[in-house]
Amino acid sequence: MSIESLGKFIMAIAVVAGMTLAHPQVSHGQINDKVSRNNGASFFANQRTSRNIQHARDYSRGMQRYTTQAHVIQPSVTQAESQMLGQQLQAIQRDMVIVREEHASNPKVLEQVKKIETQLGQATTVQKSLHEECCKTSPDGKSCAEMCRKIHASLDEMKKEHDKLLKELGHEEAAHDHHENHDHHDHEATGKTVK
Repeated sequence: MSIESLGKFIMAIAVVAGMTLAHPQVSHGQINDKVSRNNGASFFANQRTSRNIQHARDYSRGMQRYTTQAHVIQPSVTQAESQMLGQQLQAIQRDMVIVREEHASNPKVLEQVKKIETQLGQATTVQKSLHEECCKTSPDGKSCAEMCRKIHASLDEMKKEHDKLLKELGHEEAAHDHHENHDHHDHEATGKTVK
């Protein structure tokens, strides 16, 4: 190899090395870290929680409309709907236990889980009263609607806290992809466009 071709070879190696240093690649470790964060039990628990919060909000909103707009309230309808609402709340509780256990050494996560569980406790207490009312021969529509409003308010707060938890854990991908439908329902309920 001549000195001139050796010089070109060394120069080519220097250019490639310089380009590599100037444009760092995402390391395999970074990719594996994101994959492992999104494959743990708490990722899927958060995914279910996101869905269950939205479903519970849908049940409480639907029951509130039904109990204020129906000419005659059918106990069989309110019983079934309040029972389904209760099941959604129970599912959220089960999944928060998983998140708490998997992140027991992370005080920020535990703080967010506690806030979610506080709102969940409030919603559950009201849901039990709602179900009792719904099981009566003639449920009081105004009372049911007011309880649904309270539950929905707790669920709204729970969603805010859960969104913060998702961000803290890097689980934004676990968020239920229901925003378009949620915005559509809010538009129907209020007559306003939600952005």
